[in-house]
Amino acid sequence: MPLIRITSREEQPKNFNLVQEKISIGRGQDNDIVLSDQRASRQHSQIKKENNQYVIHDLGSVNGTLVNETKISTAPLQHNDQIKIGNSILIFLEKEEKTEMIQKNLVVSQESDYEDWTQKTISVSPDDSCLADFEARPASRKEKKEIKRKFQRSRQQEEPEPQSELESLERANKALYILYEISRQLNSMKSFDEILKEMMDLLFKVIDADYGFLILTDHRKEDNYTPLIVKYRDETRKGKKEIKASRSIIKRVIEDKVALLTSNAQEDSRLGATESLVSQNIRSAMCVPLWQKNEIIGIIQLDSVRYDNQFNEDELELLKTIGCQMAMILEQASLNDKLREEEQMRTKLERFHSPQVIEMILRSNQETKEDIMEAKELEATVLFTDIVGFTPLSEKMEPKDINTLLNRHFSKMTDIIFEHDGTLDKYIGDSLMAVFGAPFGQDNDAERAVTAALKMKEALEAENKADSREKELNIRIGINTGQITAGNIGSPKRMDYTVLGDTVNVASRLESIAEPNQILIGEETYNRIKDKFKTREVGLRKLKGKSQDLRVYEVLG
Repeated sequence: MPLIRITSREEQPKNFNLVQEKISIGRGQDNDIVLSDQRASRQHSQIKKENNQYVIHDLGSVNGTLVNETKISTAPLQHNDQIKIGNSILIFLEKEEKTEMIQKNLVVSQESDYEDWTQKTISVSPDDSCLADFEARPASRKEKKEIKRKFQRSRQQEEPEPQSELESLERANKALYILYEISRQLNSMKSFDEILKEMMDLLFKVIDADYGFLILTDHRKEDNYTPLIVKYRDETRKGKKEIKASRSIIKRVIEDKVALLTSNAQEDSRLGATESLVSQNIRSAMCVPLWQKNEIIGIIQLDSVRYDNQFNEDELELLKTIGCQMAMILEQASLNDKLREEEQMRTKLERFHSPQVIEMILRSNQETKEDIMEAKELEATVLFTDIVGFTPLSEKMEPKDINTLLNRHFSKMTDIIFEHDGTLDKYIGDSLMAVFGAPFGQDNDAERAVTAALKMKEALEAENKADSREKELNIRIGINTGQITAGNIGSPKRMDYTVLGDTVNVASRLESIAEPNQILIGEETYNRIKDKFKTREVGLRKLKGKSQDLRVYEVLG
């Protein structure tokens, strides 16, 4: 009975009788012959009985199948043929031998090695129990002749024709040029999409493919394999028919974390006859993962529909090398985009928030950043301040002097707000509105708002003493604490971060009834700060728009 004798470095030899018409070989547990060899693919090879002869087929494995040291896609098996899969050696025997068995296809590296080799020993196995324990004997004349014949054949294979060598050198030079061009993108400040397109264009200059896909994985969305870039060898075919990346190929690469090469995609048992492979007439395909540390961030898939253009292992190795370079570029481009977005966001936030609040926002993840700006209800303390008698004062001033006055005043007031982690909501004429507790709330929001109000009064007094104006500036301040709605509010063309609600209206009304240089606060604010500041009760006051009188307090210091 024919059998396969399996040997590896890690295990004792064992025999597998060929009682079936078809057997599968590979690393996956569903194979008939399971190899515990990391260099073997999950579905590596298949041996089938065809016309009373056993034939081995490679199933598009990554590292290939060798028969007598020659890489094959399909080959008939003869007695004593040596099959090499990864680090495992399989011997095909038409029947179990009890006599000595000579290992075949010994590799000789130089012509001078040949005569020396024939004087050495040939390994043989005395019995079936252990191929690891070898006897040694001199090579016979017949064996020497066989070795020389195979040696000469291997020399012919090792020495390529001059034209073939030139073509190989040309391909290598082109590959180095492409790698250099891709590496140049590390210093590029182009947009993310531009870099992706350029890299795919460069890839097609060195690998002859009909279609190519670059996909970045989105771990927030399972099985999201939508290509960012689709590349056509013939750009005139773009738009004639939608080309889709094979999900079966992509899933196998991502789930098994391996590069994949198939020379006959439609009959590859690893992939199955999927609709995309058949409908798009894909003959050969390669797919490699893009790695960022220990995580797959994307894949590159190349397809060929031509019978005379099957991808080979050399091209797969080149694609893997280019993929490593591309992964670095993608990481750098993503970082550049992130820095640009952060700088734009920082510039926008600086108008409204203190540096501490900005850093808290920027340190948040993307989902948190988006959530921060969404409208939501929260508790905060709102502060209003305006300049007393500004209208008659401005009537006596030149417009440019009014502008200078307001800019200098608001600059000092805003700095004080930011020093106490407040958020500037807006400037309204000669008024200023600030919020303490949005977008991030703290336990002492009311306390910080009152402290800021007192600092504003001090700063204004110092400004009045240092200024040569005929009339001093005075301000009114109103503060109130309660529930508000905070977030981006406006139209699609312009959105601004602001706060709304009755708490805001009451703070504005308190400011409007305050005397010059007086700080009025609502009852809830008073309850939060009464043990920390000197205050006095003003009493019940009727505020515009409120049906009931509200109890009001003044902060004295």
